[in-house]
Amino acid sequence: MTKQEIIERLENCIYLVKQTDNTFIRKELESIATELIKQWNESDAYAQQIREVLNYNETMNNLDNIKL
Repeated sequence: MTKQEIIERLENCIYLVKQTDNTFIRKELESIATELIKQWNESDAYAQQIREVLNYNETMNNLDNIKL
């Protein structure tokens, strides 16, 4: 399941819970969705920093061009 699919399913659950006025469950689902998005964004930002520090694309290109 992709990140987008997870978010969509959580949003569907939140919508259904809003229809039943179950505030506790709605707040819990909203909190889970928010935390997932926050962690994914932090993870993506960290991966981008690593790629920049290692100059990932150039390094991979150089490795591809090594002749043995």
